[in-house]
Amino acid sequence: MHAAVGKSKPLGFVDVETTGLSPGEDRIAEIGVVTVDGDRVDRWTTLLKTSSRREWTFPDGSGTEDLANAPFFRDIAAELAQRLSGRLLIAHNARFDHAFLSAEFDRVAVAFHPEVLCSVMLSRKLYPHLAHHDLDSLVESHGLRVEARHRALPDADLVWQWWQVIHRRHSENAVGKAIEDLLAGPVLPPQLDPSLIDRLPKAPGAYVFHGEHNEALVVGAAANLRLHVLNYFRVDQATAKALEYSHRITNITWRATRGLLGAQLHAAALDAVLFGTAKRSERSAAFTWELTPETVPSVAVVPLAECRIPRTTESFGIFTSERKAQNALARLATKHRLCPVLLGLSGSAAAECPACPVDRAGGGCLAKIDRKKQLMRVFAALDPLRLPIWPHRGPVGIRERSDLHVVDHWQFLGTAQNESEIYALMENHQRAFDRRLHRLLNRTLSRVPQSKIVDLSRYANSADCYAAVPSDTQS
Repeated sequence: MHAAVGKSKPLGFVDVETTGLSPGEDRIAEIGVVTVDGDRVDRWTTLLKTSSRREWTFPDGSGTEDLANAPFFRDIAAELAQRLSGRLLIAHNARFDHAFLSAEFDRVAVAFHPEVLCSVMLSRKLYPHLAHHDLDSLVESHGLRVEARHRALPDADLVWQWWQVIHRRHSENAVGKAIEDLLAGPVLPPQLDPSLIDRLPKAPGAYVFHGEHNEALVVGAAANLRLHVLNYFRVDQATAKALEYSHRITNITWRATRGLLGAQLHAAALDAVLFGTAKRSERSAAFTWELTPETVPSVAVVPLAECRIPRTTESFGIFTSERKAQNALARLATKHRLCPVLLGLSGSAAAECPACPVDRAGGGCLAKIDRKKQLMRVFAALDPLRLPIWPHRGPVGIRERSDLHVVDHWQFLGTAQNESEIYALMENHQRAFDRRLHRLLNRTLSRVPQSKIVDLSRYANSADCYAAVPSDTQS
């Protein structure tokens, strides 16, 4: 059985050269395939025109004139799919090649679901004593014949040469068993230490996938960290996000929690910290419509900082910029024929008002009776976007087994195990609105039994915004 895996199954050794590292944004510029059926070996390669904004150049600077006559991927997709059909796809850093091939086939709606084997992972199994398993190291270790490097067909042929070497130096059972073990599990990126997977706990937690120079690529939460990560690297379960990032992962860090809620809260907090660049902070900015019926205008666009909004003030909608909030309000006024003066969209009560009857001068809707009618219409139009007001007097703790997740005004402050940790979290109180946490907490608090929610207002600093809230407003 083991021998059949290594010898009898049709094989396809593949290498792709690409315009960059992102399967979603970049394209395959050259592909090389070596197919093996028993004693028959066929070699095929082609350059590809790309629609990528990034230009691809040959490593040796040659052959650029051939690009003019090169096909697009769509032109060779059906032929390539047929060439690889039913074969074990073998590549050095197979996650990379598979991710790009899957993305290209997906763009032209051609099915592509091969069995995938990574020769880096196989080399690690068969030669654990080697310090490095990149292609240049295998060339040196096994005396492979090099025609060219970083060209698709020569690199694919190097893997085929190495495949023949391992079958000469190891028994068929040893090679077959190693292959079967790898096919039964995930396909890891070559830079990732496989022992990290074994160290992952079978418990809930938040995780971070890191890339080159340890930059954060992906932050997530899992009910079972080890199972989740294993599935993330399985090519038969690869999501679009996994195809985009998995081949670039070099390290994994995590924080185990007592439950899934803690995992989700810590993942959201890590996401805000690790991706807190100026550009992302700008995207994370939030504005809302604030309704104060007693004033004119009655609607204002304000930053969404929950601790600054009195509990008696209604707020509606979340927008990523003040301009988007203003534009959305203008569209709402047009759709429902609302008074622009009441909405703060016009500075003059004498201006023509779409809410007023055609036989009445502009601004008639500001008369006492008409204004009440208009406010009712404004409220009805805004109501579907109403934001929930923080339903507690101050901070609360959400119990999850022995953990107490401290939350205040839609902000997650951290997880505490004892009273001193609660005080420490209060002292480090951060008042930055986060839409992801807002959605998670709004959904969570409506489902958590009241017996699991602990009032922590006595721990709060009296200078905090919630200290001014009258006691009779507590939910």
